Amino acid sequence: MMNRRRLFGLSAAVVTGLATVGAIAVPAVANPGWGGPHPGQTTITSTGLQPGQIKHVWLIILENKSYDATFTGLNQNSYLWKTLPSQGALLKDYYGTGHYSQDNYTSMVSGQGPSTDVQSDCDVAYKDLGTATSVITQHIDNAGHVLPQSQWFGQNDNYGQVISPAGPNAADGANGCVFASDVPTMFDQFDAAGVSWKGYAQDLGGQAGREDPAKAGAPLDGTLGESMKPTAAQQAAGITSLTGAQANDQYVAKHFPFPWFHSITDDPADTDANHIANLDDATSGLLADLKKPAAQVPAFNWITPNNCSDAHDATCVGNNLSGLFDANGNPNYSLPLTTAPVNHTGGLYAADLFLSYYIPLIEKSAAFKDGGLIDITFDEANPPFTNMSFNNATDNDSIAQAAAKSELYRYTAPTAKDAAAESKSYPAHTFPSPGPMAKDYIDADAAGENINGKNVSWEPTGPNTPLETDAHGNQLFPGPGNNGYITRPPSCDDPKDAALVNADASNCVQGERLSNASFAGAKTITASATIGQNTLIGPVTVTDIGRGVTGSGIPAGAYIGTVINNGPVMVSASSQPVTVSSFTLVDAKGRPLVATGPVTAVTLSAQGIPGHLTAGQTPLDTFDAQDAAPGGGITGSVLISPYIRPGTVSTTNYNHYSWLRTMEDIFQVSTGTSTAPIANGAGSVSGGLDNKGHLGFAAQSGLMPFGPDVFTAAGNGRH
Repeated sequence: MMNRRRLFGLSAAVVTGLATVGAIAVPAVANPGWGGPHPGQTTITSTGLQPGQIKHVWLIILENKSYDATFTGLNQNSYLWKTLPSQGALLKDYYGTGHYSQDNYTSMVSGQGPSTDVQSDCDVAYKDLGTATSVITQHIDNAGHVLPQSQWFGQNDNYGQVISPAGPNAADGANGCVFASDVPTMFDQFDAAGVSWKGYAQDLGGQAGREDPAKAGAPLDGTLGESMKPTAAQQAAGITSLTGAQANDQYVAKHFPFPWFHSITDDPADTDANHIANLDDATSGLLADLKKPAAQVPAFNWITPNNCSDAHDATCVGNNLSGLFDANGNPNYSLPLTTAPVNHTGGLYAADLFLSYYIPLIEKSAAFKDGGLIDITFDEANPPFTNMSFNNATDNDSIAQAAAKSELYRYTAPTAKDAAAESKSYPAHTFPSPGPMAKDYIDADAAGENINGKNVSWEPTGPNTPLETDAHGNQLFPGPGNNGYITRPPSCDDPKDAALVNADASNCVQGERLSNASFAGAKTITASATIGQNTLIGPVTVTDIGRGVTGSGIPAGAYIGTVINNGPVMVSASSQPVTVSSFTLVDAKGRPLVATGPVTAVTLSAQGIPGHLTAGQTPLDTFDAQDAAPGGGITGSVLISPYIRPGTVSTTNYNHYSWLRTMEDIFQVSTGTSTAPIANGAGSVSGGLDNKGHLGFAAQSGLMPFGPDVFTAAGNGRH
């Protein structure tokens, strides 16, 4: 892999002032109207669909759950886990593109990579990201090097990305998080192509002054520069949070992509009730629209549940819809949506209620029966661990044992030739390149795409990805995304990591302080088991798998094997949800162990240095400390359509950029006409960057949209 070095010192003015070699000029073309096939075209790129087959899409995006948490039976979400995949396709290897939330929503609708402020959910101030001249109009990499045509639209190409003048590692609040009007979105492409669209947000406008529906749901009234911290006066008026849920308004702006683009907020035609609406508005909401004839229903429908119904919050401060279901778990549509809930349990339980209430209504609508597609996905995997592979916990004994076997990371100095090439001197310890060493990195925060039919374990990072590096270019937090969930080798300099490095002083990172890393110290928890039992009851999660276990009644060399989470127990409005968990004991090779005596408490080892994967686990084998690979982890996704055979399962790598490319292809946005170019000649709204209608990183060369492995019943237009 090529090293991706930063655009340090390159201001927006410098980037946009570079020669315009490689900029695509897209001629205006007549728009035959959406649904009309191109001359001679029988399928849409590589989706396998015919033009116009999919006429209506409903995207429901949920929050912060990994594939393991959602689709393996660990929680009370059988509707999403079992029922919906049986109706359509389960995408087992669908990836988020970063952490924590807003960067994923941004990538889905614009193809833009993350920046610190966007990635941090715009938690400082509602301010512009760059200027109208901040779009990169050259095919250049992160070092500013012009790429040969053979590398255009590749992994390292930043063409069409917005660069923040503040720099990729600027402090939170310096980058900005609202994109200029000449940074287009998929919705601008829809406008140009005559494709109707609408964004629904549950609880939008629940309290006057907290967000502005007339500004596409922007915080407060959408005035630039406004702080995301409620003032004393706002708190006195009942506004307790601008970035999280509150009792009378669980809408969260960071989960709604529309207010973060001037191309939408500054256009009254894109912020009226035909385009932005409270999900449950009696006249412009989803249920009202579903009752209309198919031709009057928007072609594309974005649905953002509130912070309870999207599985984000463990406890709902408002209504989780539980009062709308009978004793058999069936929705009672005769009851008003304001019916009081019978509990306030959130998480996947609440998300299942939301889905099982609204999806049958979508499926019964005339619009769905007329070429419909329902897509349920998540923004990111949190916890991000894929395939239960968080087997990286170690204690000092296992460190010492591994060191004796030379299984720990050994950081060696670059060769004299490397040092001379960089005109730098290096200390004794640097990160290893991909190879045998990489086997110990956990398969977490993984990235994945499909390029030219081949699954790859990377994604482009973009020019603003906050990849903190040491003095030698080694990344302290691989990205994109904050990725505090990636466990790094311990710091040589941080006192809190001293116990982890004393067994092998060479196995640490010089000059690094991991204040944001996901280290977890040793902890003692209440647990119960009787002699001879393999399974213990105790408050653990899948993130604890692999941690060493010690205590009275625990045999030597015990680790947490599997974790069984029975999901949240129904709770009353005044209680907290209770999670019932149990875990198995295994030895270092995964063989079952049993308690040697009564167990009342156990101590879990600290998490720290990446441990040793067991046979059959798949580590991320492309990690390079100077070449970011990880992304937002595997979330999984479910799609339902007459053009998908029920029970379809896909193992193709897809991500949010693949999703954007799919939507652009389905609705043939390249057939549109638009006089609004991307800034400084970087393509056009209709033609995108590649003259095929693809924006941002959705234009990667060879990037596959959802294909025939998903649309398994496209056939000849018949199901």
